[in-house]
Amino acid sequence: MTKLNLLWASEMGTAMEVADNIALMAKEKSIDVNQVELNDVSMDDLAIMEKVLVVTSTTGDGDLPMMGEDFWTELSEAEINLSNIEYSVCALGDSSHFDFCGAGRKVDEKFQELGAKKILDRHECDGDTEGYEDWSKNALEKLGFE
Repeated sequence: MTKLNLLWASEMGTAMEVADNIALMAKEKSIDVNQVELNDVSMDDLAIMEKVLVVTSTTGDGDLPMMGEDFWTELSEAEINLSNIEYSVCALGDSSHFDFCGAGRKVDEKFQELGAKKILDRHECDGDTEGYEDWSKNALEKLGFE
């Protein structure tokens, strides 16, 4: 069975908590989960992944948190083929900031640019985590995990 790659970056712990909850939900369905902080994902690692969910909060002016800065630096400069990846993004942010959910949007757009197939529109949480449960259930289903 194909593994679910659950990639996350968190500043205050909320995105990490969302990723933990999604991992628990997946494990209850007997899905093999590879849960990894974004900075621990190399471009070589990413290039061989197939089923990917990304959960990231946003800091500063639409930036990835420290736990995802190195990943973003590499990804933004990468010229790799991600056509083997099916993915979706859950972006955490606050609409009172100028670049609402900017980190999730950047990752989402770069994945598409590199050929990854979006299986579900990006879910944007505004100041909380509302809706991530439905997003994750839908995403797991669309990734072929029943």
